[in-house]
Amino acid sequence: MRQAELIDAAEELFLAAGYQNTMIQDIVKKVGVAQGTFYYYFASKDAVLEAIFTKHFQNMLAEIKSYHQNHIPALEQLNLFINLFYKLSYSGKPGLLAKILYKEKQGLLINQLWRKTQMISIPSLIPILERCNQEGVTHVQHMEETLAFFLGIIASLLEASSPLIHGHESNPEVVSRKIGIAEKMLDTLFSAPNGSIRFQAVDLPFPAEEECSGMEKNDQQTI
Repeated sequence: MRQAELIDAAEELFLAAGYQNTMIQDIVKKVGVAQGTFYYYFASKDAVLEAIFTKHFQNMLAEIKSYHQNHIPALEQLNLFINLFYKLSYSGKPGLLAKILYKEKQGLLINQLWRKTQMISIPSLIPILERCNQEGVTHVQHMEETLAFFLGIIASLLEASSPLIHGHESNPEVVSRKIGIAEKMLDTLFSAPNGSIRFQAVDLPFPAEEECSGMEKNDQQTI
């Protein structure tokens, strides 16, 4: 399917050359189609980027859901969702693309994509929080507003722990302290007892060396 081919080609080029340095003609050349075919499916380069993020977050949420088991306590299920969401957002291709956009100072695009992430993610988390409320481990009244704040905390944590955003390796001690702060904030946000939310429940992600070194080489080539 041409649409899928265009999405895959655009993603490969964005990761290799950066978002700013990739033109629509580069994408269609890679697929071997005319520009009219691109515009049949996508209104702009931003639109194909949004399609890439949508694809990956839908796949990510499907993976998260595959871990869900209703026989485990609701709080454990909530922690599992939070940890996997954080880990997959950081180490997967959406995380790598986001880091490229941060480095290119694409603030408006990042905000647009994060709003899309909210639309995709919030419906998957609401049933888990409802279970937590029923079991008395959280006391959330305004689900969608609360989860929007939750995603904001996760976004801040991802940004704080990314060496590709700050231009240097993340200090594990600093990241650990920020994770502790995020845990306390989420306890308060979900009206849960102190210590309820634990990022340590799943191994915390850090970028693979080959991913970082590859992107650094691309940066040097474009300077």
